[in-house]
Amino acid sequence: MLNDEIILLMQLIKKNGNIDNLVNQGYEYSDVAMMMVKIIEMGYVEFISDDVLLTKNGHEALMNYNKKHKRKNAELFISPQKEYILESKLNVYDVYLPDNYFDLK
Repeated sequence: MLNDEIILLMQLIKKNGNIDNLVNQGYEYSDVAMMMVKIIEMGYVEFISDDVLLTKNGHEALMNYNKKHKRKNAELFISPQKEYILESKLNVYDVYLPDNYFDLK
């Protein structure tokens, strides 16, 4: 089963991105390395020369995940930040303040 972090890592590999997004979410570089080992063992990623590339199975797993979660357009390339996804829908008149707001003085 693929979790959101592994999907984000696979998207980063597909687009030759930077793993700082995962580090900013609180993961250590060792955690990212363990995720890499996991997706290599699953056959989703391979090393060719000095590049890390998604395999055909990796592309299919990413496409299946996107279909399952009904992700379209930009969501295919950019994963939503988990900390900003609301558990329940709010009324249009409700006021929402995120946990990490800052004081305006």
